Amino acid sequence: MMATPSSCPSLYSLFFISSILFSSYFLISQAQAQAKPPEVNGLSVSFYSKTCPKLEIIVRNHLKKVFKKDNWQAPALLVIFFHDCFVQGCDGSLLLDGNPGERDHPLNRGISRKALRTIEDLRDLVHKECGRIVSCADITVLAARDAVSLSGGFDYAVPLGRRDSLNFSFEEANNLPLPYNITGVTLKTFASKNFDITDVVALSGAHTIGRAHCHTFYNRLSPLDPNMDKTLAQILNSTCPSTYSRNTAHLDIRTPKVFDNKYYINLMNRQGLFTSDQDLFTDKRTKGLVEAFALNQTLFFEKFVDGFIRMSQLDVLTGNQGEIRAKCNVINNKKSIVTSIGLSFSYYSQTCPNLETIVRNHLKKVVNNDNGQAPGLLRIFFHDCFVQGCDGSVLLDGSPGERDQPANIGIRSEALQTIDDLRALAHEECGRIVSCADITVLAARDAVFLTGGPDYAVPLGRRDGLSFNTSGTNNLPSPFNTTGVTINTFAAKNFDVTDVVALSGAHTFGRAHCGTFFNRLSPLDPNMDKTLAKQLQSTCPDANSGNTANLDIRTPTVFDNKYYIDLMNRQGVFTSDQDLLTDKRTKGLVNAFAVNQTLFFEKFVDAVVRLSQLDVLTGNQGEIRAKCNVVNNSKKSILTYAVEEVVQYVDQF
Repeated sequence: MMATPSSCPSLYSLFFISSILFSSYFLISQAQAQAKPPEVNGLSVSFYSKTCPKLEIIVRNHLKKVFKKDNWQAPALLVIFFHDCFVQGCDGSLLLDGNPGERDHPLNRGISRKALRTIEDLRDLVHKECGRIVSCADITVLAARDAVSLSGGFDYAVPLGRRDSLNFSFEEANNLPLPYNITGVTLKTFASKNFDITDVVALSGAHTIGRAHCHTFYNRLSPLDPNMDKTLAQILNSTCPSTYSRNTAHLDIRTPKVFDNKYYINLMNRQGLFTSDQDLFTDKRTKGLVEAFALNQTLFFEKFVDGFIRMSQLDVLTGNQGEIRAKCNVINNKKSIVTSIGLSFSYYSQTCPNLETIVRNHLKKVVNNDNGQAPGLLRIFFHDCFVQGCDGSVLLDGSPGERDQPANIGIRSEALQTIDDLRALAHEECGRIVSCADITVLAARDAVFLTGGPDYAVPLGRRDGLSFNTSGTNNLPSPFNTTGVTINTFAAKNFDVTDVVALSGAHTFGRAHCGTFFNRLSPLDPNMDKTLAKQLQSTCPDANSGNTANLDIRTPTVFDNKYYIDLMNRQGVFTSDQDLLTDKRTKGLVNAFAVNQTLFFEKFVDAVVRLSQLDVLTGNQGEIRAKCNVVNNSKKSILTYAVEEVVQYVDQF
């Protein structure tokens, strides 16, 4: 039977498709024979299953909202992922600020600031839920994965457990694939990272979403590339009158917001945007795969996922390498380093990996029920470390002990119980390997974070003291001190003026007993705001009143910089607080922290991490207490230690 004219186009199309399938047969078979990418040692798809089980839900739910408002962020997040992983591995180095950093490289100047902000927002959400245990590198990978799936692509699991880098590489950004490259150069670029031809064609399919700046494809318009569809060329010439135009064009003219296989159909119709795209259909090594992916979206998705997962495991940092950043754009504060031998940021990574999650999750409940415990925990930390080092000595019962001294009256029994509750939880999970001293430090850190303050890493590995020091409490900073005396008190512990003003900012939450500030009410301190004075006089009719007042009248339960605004308005409660604005050595810092909360947070973290390392016991020193308020059973009782301390005191005379 002869074909009618009307049936000829259909037969022609059938023969055309059949020829494509036949010519692509071996390429497809080879691609399908590839094994699924193995997991790199240290990574796992279930890495956070116990420590942060809601991680992927948090990321996806937030990105759904982001993409509903700004769907162009999906390709932007995918670009960040690719440009991060291709330069010194998937370590979040692209996220780091620098002068210059990787993002300042010409090949990275189109990186979206809003997409970077989205990654930082995700980090903040995740760290609030689980503590600082999830890296920015992992969040970048998850964000890219969800950018694909939420735009119409496959959903798939990605191995996690990456750590964040401590540096970046401006020079290595020179090795990023260029949009001007022909296929031969592109293949060599990817081959240097152990990707094959199938990977190249599949990963190029990421250009099925997103937009491109004129300069990335203007080389095909002037002079006109004969491999570009003329209608598309006319449209692009109108959009981009010159290579310097700041306009952008869709990478996929068919479905520019959907992750699908239309990119390959574009190439078959000479409608690819970049030289590196369109040349995939010209080069014999890649043409068959372009045709195969154009006809079979499922095959494209499968090979894209394979390439993506291998990409996501390039030169990753795991285990004790790198760090978990508190903010994605900066490495953890350079001053926040381990200064005491025996401490480490990863001390319990093998022996009690869930420790920080246990502490944070429990404190979320505690602070939610009783927000007054947050400043209570921070005070315990400070009063412990300042006496004879961060050794948990303030936790010990005595007759009398450190807590019975005038400077420590008011330490909350509920906060002490919380510390011992945390000890019980940690010991139940990991055995008796975590000290009460370390738990006190972690509880103080989370007291800050859970009430609005910064999140930060603290080195761990402290041991608990075998004694306490009642006379050492005399050296605690007093609320009655002028700035000169306060500076000298801190200087004895090697803290400078900036540290003094920053650590004083801990009074941005909490309450104070009347006896600690009544000296400013009778007689009235001329440096106190009169309205505040009237309120405090009403609360405290005399110094012996058992009432309390907020230390920060603006946001008394939030860790922020309002304390410094209080001082600027003569609304500080303690003499030691308000005098910081009077003294020329500290006034400028008060003003600076009042207008720049980020600066305050940075300096507070600097000082508090160093405070946490004062005269610590490590190694075989001290012990790990079974209960925080008593030393472990030994021939010596707590009373014995108290007697010995008195004897030592008498021997001085």
